[in-house]
Amino acid sequence: MPSPSPSSFLSLPRELRDAIYQYYVFEPDGYHFDLASGKVRASGNRPINLALMYTCTLVAAEMHHLALQSNVLNFSTSVTPSAIERKKAAHFDIIFARIESGRADALASLKLDPTFHRYKTPDVDSKVALAYPQFESLLCQLYDVKWSRHLISAAVGKGGRGSSWGEADSAFRALQRYMIELLSRDSDFPETLASFNDYLLRHLPYDPDLYAFEEVWDAEERARCKKAYLEEQQQYGREKSSLLRSGLLQSGPEAWLIPSEDELIEIHTSLGLSYRQCAPAILDLPQSSSSAAESEAWERVHWRFSAAAAAIYFFKSVSQSTRLGVRRVVLHEERRSVAHPESHVLGLIPFCLQNPQLHIERRVNIWRMLFGRRFDESVDEYADRLETMSGGSESYRWDLHDKHCAHQIGRNCCRWITEASALPANGMPADSFSLVLDGDPAPDQSSEVFEICKEEAAWQVAQGQWYTDQSLSPGFIAKRTGGFYMSKVFPQAINDIVEGKSFISCNFSTGKPYDLKRVLDSNSHFTHDSQTDARISFPGASWVRAWVIQRHDNRFRPSPPLPALLADLALEDLIAEEKDDDNA
Repeated sequence: MPSPSPSSFLSLPRELRDAIYQYYVFEPDGYHFDLASGKVRASGNRPINLALMYTCTLVAAEMHHLALQSNVLNFSTSVTPSAIERKKAAHFDIIFARIESGRADALASLKLDPTFHRYKTPDVDSKVALAYPQFESLLCQLYDVKWSRHLISAAVGKGGRGSSWGEADSAFRALQRYMIELLSRDSDFPETLASFNDYLLRHLPYDPDLYAFEEVWDAEERARCKKAYLEEQQQYGREKSSLLRSGLLQSGPEAWLIPSEDELIEIHTSLGLSYRQCAPAILDLPQSSSSAAESEAWERVHWRFSAAAAAIYFFKSVSQSTRLGVRRVVLHEERRSVAHPESHVLGLIPFCLQNPQLHIERRVNIWRMLFGRRFDESVDEYADRLETMSGGSESYRWDLHDKHCAHQIGRNCCRWITEASALPANGMPADSFSLVLDGDPAPDQSSEVFEICKEEAAWQVAQGQWYTDQSLSPGFIAKRTGGFYMSKVFPQAINDIVEGKSFISCNFSTGKPYDLKRVLDSNSHFTHDSQTDARISFPGASWVRAWVIQRHDNRFRPSPPLPALLADLALEDLIAEEKDDDNA
């Protein structure tokens, strides 16, 4: 029997050849991006087999980008990071938090001295109001004697992880960055502020009441503590002046950056730290007083970049032709990651605009994200808490890590939902993105968590309804004063999720819409006259006190085996100590 002609395959109808191509390239689990190598692999870390493409020019042309079009492209935080990636992630988180804190301090400094008021011109005011109209009411009170420092400094909290006055945290961070950019444009604002900081350093006072037990110390101990305190403050002040002069407050990195070694060294250099202190390969942090402890935390915890950050890194590293070939991306946010991961999809918007056929699905595991690293926790604090947990009993671990108040759970969930809800306004095309709240490994208890979110949403709407019923018109500040005000979009977003009208969904039961009437009825005795006292004098103050009693102090206590499970999930981030062979 004669052997088949080499052109036998090409003689098949194109539709049949396409079906064969599709079968050849399809992977049931899709493709997976490996951040360490920068390569896309098949499941099981297998190389992608595209040998058929190289048989002839026509087959190569017909199969062009078919592999990407036919397979889901997965990005994940579940892979254990390499030592260098772990240290880079922790390092970047520290730098990003310092830049955020520096922006808040710089804007708060506008209140320190009338000298700085000259930088706030009508042109700056109008540009900021035009770019961020949602914060116009806030900005109108920027120089108010009562509110100014509170609005700009306390509003962002520690490391920029605090309240953002009802808007997405990323929007408030962008507002701060834009304001400093405008203040610094064609002016000496950064240098003036740095010089002012230098002056404060030269006249740094010693606080004699700093140490609670100083009265029982001898003269030598007091002298030692005074010297240590002054050295620490001097080091902090020098770092602050370097940050002000570096330009990072105006043009610092985005939260979703996965920096190269050279980029991290460049940031260190701009902060006044030498190359010798940074190289090689970010193996050690510069040992300043404020970073020595944090550097040790690198060695103890699996710090990770988010799956969204990895996807952005991939899209930037490939050609436009390759980017346009991708059809579906799934971001598996299965582990905790650094630098405000809830906002990182903002960096994917340009790629979705460029490729209308691209759809991105983000899957967020609520047990690891809502019960993980707290928003006000530094790298060092989180590592210390995990290490303390690892040596305690089950009940102790629960008390230390998992005994969250209901409000804290609602607040954490709100951040993810609010950031996702803000994406369309930031340019994300319709049908290009979806968010799935993943309840694995405890879907039934996940429904309990979502009930907490619905209750928090009900309280926010209830107070708004109370204002209407009492014919009150609270200002921007008063309306958002009280811990139960989550975000402007949160209550409606929760209802849309329950009713299936949102691009945000859950893979567990969400139950019925929140019960607004029950919250209103339970607080129906409040009148406008009952809303003030000697301590709190804004309308709605009694609502705040009732919420603190009923919600803020209410602990979430899931049924077994969740307490042990949650602690175990947290300890996944802790790197086990290697035992010496001699002691094995």
